[in-house]
Amino acid sequence: MNITDIEKVENLLKIGQYEVLYRINYDNLRLYIRQEPFSYYSGLTGALSASTFQGSQEVKRIKKWREGMINSFGKKNADDYLNMTADFGTLVHMSVVTMKEKGRIDWGEEKDIAWNYFINCFKKNQIELNSKLINQMIHEYMKHVASIMQFIYERVEEIYAVETPAIWEDVKVATPIDLFCSCRQTPKGKFDKTTINIKTSSQISQHQLDQVACEMAMWNETYGDAKYTSILRTKGSWNEKKTPTYEYKYITKSEAENIARDIKERLLLCLNSDASYYPNPSSKSFEGKTKIGEMPNIKHISLEQEWNNIEL
Repeated sequence: MNITDIEKVENLLKIGQYEVLYRINYDNLRLYIRQEPFSYYSGLTGALSASTFQGSQEVKRIKKWREGMINSFGKKNADDYLNMTADFGTLVHMSVVTMKEKGRIDWGEEKDIAWNYFINCFKKNQIELNSKLINQMIHEYMKHVASIMQFIYERVEEIYAVETPAIWEDVKVATPIDLFCSCRQTPKGKFDKTTINIKTSSQISQHQLDQVACEMAMWNETYGDAKYTSILRTKGSWNEKKTPTYEYKYITKSEAENIARDIKERLLLCLNSDASYYPNPSSKSFEGKTKIGEMPNIKHISLEQEWNNIEL
């Protein structure tokens, strides 16, 4: 079995008419599956990384962020933390659901949820349990949650969808959109429907802004209605004696469309290359018994065939 780590991806609010996909690992590829009719998609982040030369500045930024993590947690703990950053993001998104449904955060309940979640993450990643590190992660997580709460209080009128899949059909790319809501782009601006990518990184990069431009194009192709796209960078470093802070950068629809159009052309060139493995993913396995001098029987199994043998 080459398909592993199957996750259902759907609007965490469980409301509205939105796509339902399954995120999988397949032969070292991160893919999204639509069941009816069967189709598969690359993840947006992976597609952009594979088609973009990010250069030394991006490498330096990542190195600087990693060095900061080591200073905060120690090298081994930082390595363990980095292995779970995706899980950390999902937990942050789940807190937005709580804010939407209850209008508040119970910090005692949130601590219990985070503790159990991080314990499971340690076990899933086969990392030795470290209660001190988990408590540090929980405290940082709660600071990010407080940062989101402040943004919602100051800028958001209505939340429609959380971690909801969107598709770019022509380039066979899919991604979950962290947040779709009606919000202000500036502190006193008017409310407009916006796709938001929630980041917990140390800064906002141009590569990330390119990503959210694509996310808006994908959302509008799948559902329509978004007027802006943006990055909300929550902060775990705000002064605990003051109001929680955040960083917010937005792109207008016309700006995003121009960026996404150029990126889409690049992705199409990569997808249509004869060297691309992506259009026909399949696995191989040796079957039966082979005598010396005979040709072995090698069976080719398509992604669709393997997916159809899975009971969800």
